[in-house]
Amino acid sequence: MLVNCCAVNVAVTLVAPLSVTSHVPVPEQGAPQPANVELLPGVAIKVTVAPGVKNCEQVPVAQLRPAGLLVTVPVLVPASVTLNGS
Repeated sequence: MLVNCCAVNVAVTLVAPLSVTSHVPVPEQGAPQPANVELLPGVAIKVTVAPGVKNCEQVPVAQLRPAGLLVTVPVLVPASVTLNGS
């Protein structure tokens, strides 16, 4: 197993000595918007119907689980080598 403790990554980037940026012309303001219209007064009605009894399908005991230990098959292993140090 090869452990590289002091690796350095280097990337070389070429930069031009002169950079020019241009923008396309845009209108000074946004598109025209329609005028606001005053709406007539209205009436709102909300009706909520609640049942008299709650139908509960759960039983009052703890959830049922199969007997024995819960096991993940196959046993999971790390995808790469891991080092732990103190």
